[in-house]
Amino acid sequence: MNCYLCGNKLELNPSWRDLFFLDKLETICRGCREAFEPIIAGCRICGAGGSELCSECSRWETTEFGGLIDFGKTLYTYNPAMKEYLHQFKFLQDAILSEVFAEELAVAIKKTIAVVVPIPMNPLKLKVRTFAQVDTMLQAGGVGFLHLLHKNEEVQGEKTREERLETRGLFTLNGTPVPKKVVLVDDMYTTGTTLRLAAKLLKEAGAEEVGFVALIRA
Repeated sequence: MNCYLCGNKLELNPSWRDLFFLDKLETICRGCREAFEPIIAGCRICGAGGSELCSECSRWETTEFGGLIDFGKTLYTYNPAMKEYLHQFKFLQDAILSEVFAEELAVAIKKTIAVVVPIPMNPLKLKVRTFAQVDTMLQAGGVGFLHLLHKNEEVQGEKTREERLETRGLFTLNGTPVPKKVVLVDDMYTTGTTLRLAAKLLKEAGAEEVGFVALIRA
């Protein structure tokens, strides 16, 4: 078996546990794995390193969006290795790469003990990329999820933070009853605007606690 990222042959050391499918086989080589930079500790809301509450989240907490995110977890920084991974996964449509971080994502999500709600893709982007990246990672990790949100067709990645905040209709509910405790899942946390707009809508619809787990903290 070859590394999903660099193509080099993987050095596999199978054990008796593998016979019973108790251990998930590695999908990338040690060199590629060590190139990623995990977030060990940081901001209690977004995971940014350096302080218990980062300056960006401190600003958010002084706005109407303060208190909307009850807990948050990001797993990796957006370093060059992660940037290349995301490009290959999302833009080159290499869906098998959903397996690379699926297990770690699943472990982080299951600790929240909440109903898992993926952040949906922009419908236009979904047509181009052919698959929903977050859904695919959750499926690869064996995580059940519930779709509650529909995303409109505006492209948020092309907007400034201020322009995003003005997009109050970014999400609509799809009519499914909203659980009391929700964990939103996304591939990347950038400014936090998207997650807070989703959290605001869910809390207005009856959710009592909303948090998130994201693979990457940009």
